[in-house]
Amino acid sequence: MVTIYDVAAASGFSPATVSKALNSYHGVNKNTVDRILNTAKELGYMPNIAARSLTTKKSWLVGMLFSEELQTGLKHPHFGEIFSSAQIQLGKAGYDVVVLNNSLGSENISYFEHCHYRGVEGVFMAASSPFTQTIECILESKLKMVSVEMPYPGRYSVLSENYKGSILAMEHLYALGHRNIAYISGPLDRLSAKERYKGYNDFLIEKSLPFDPSIVVESADYTTLDGYDAALRLIKKGSGRFTAVFADYDGIACAAINCFRTNRIGVPEDISVIGFDDLSIAEISNLTTMRQDREKIGCMAADILIAQMQGSALEQNYDVRVPTHLVVRSSCRRI
Repeated sequence: MVTIYDVAAASGFSPATVSKALNSYHGVNKNTVDRILNTAKELGYMPNIAARSLTTKKSWLVGMLFSEELQTGLKHPHFGEIFSSAQIQLGKAGYDVVVLNNSLGSENISYFEHCHYRGVEGVFMAASSPFTQTIECILESKLKMVSVEMPYPGRYSVLSENYKGSILAMEHLYALGHRNIAYISGPLDRLSAKERYKGYNDFLIEKSLPFDPSIVVESADYTTLDGYDAALRLIKKGSGRFTAVFADYDGIACAAINCFRTNRIGVPEDISVIGFDDLSIAEISNLTTMRQDREKIGCMAADILIAQMQGSALEQNYDVRVPTHLVVRSSCRRI
């Protein structure tokens, strides 16, 4: 097995310097770190996690906390991509990831107790508003954490610019000549849905367009079935009173397109549709949408958590927002 002494001999640096470089300690010149890491890679050096933990008094573990039931977990394409990006970034800094839940064997335990049991140094969290009460013990603790779904007072979060993205989506439809724009929101107890709905309303006010409650519906959840049902209600409530639909989630938008076409309403011939997220389903469906930069969200959130765990100074505000941008496909047309 290759040891740090082998890396030291091959790189020309002392074992102490090699140890600092391999464990991401501050105070080592970047060129020195690069040389040591390259040498370690060439020699096939693999760190012994248990030995490193004993030496550094750190567990080098990060807990991933999410809820598959509330669709903020690995199964969701949005969060799955964020977690993947974050895990790669954490791995570069030497951290491993464990998934946190509220059970250990046959015992029910709190998330904080699970953090303590695993000895995690930080928590990477995607917990929506219905989940907040369950994680209060973590929010009130001294654990380092970062959130990618909800901002919390005095805690770091990295989210998309939902409000601004909503304005940009509306601006696109407006530029295409649409003035009667319907809206399908996700569940309004979720932060992203609230922020995007506010963007829709504020845009109407800015352009002196009337708010028509008959062409605004809320989807019960983010499932395809719920999106289809919301679009069906929209057809029954506001048929003929809108030329475009802004759906605040791609899954809902694609379900709405299916519903419209099933009911002999052409997209984009009769109705233009725009979504939000730019998931893979949007590309398959040729859906115009607002793209979230999930890779950047994951990387930034991981970097913020790493800085906290290593005691580095942070210049960011607690609530960090990542811009979205428009992806034009064929689901919208000029009128």
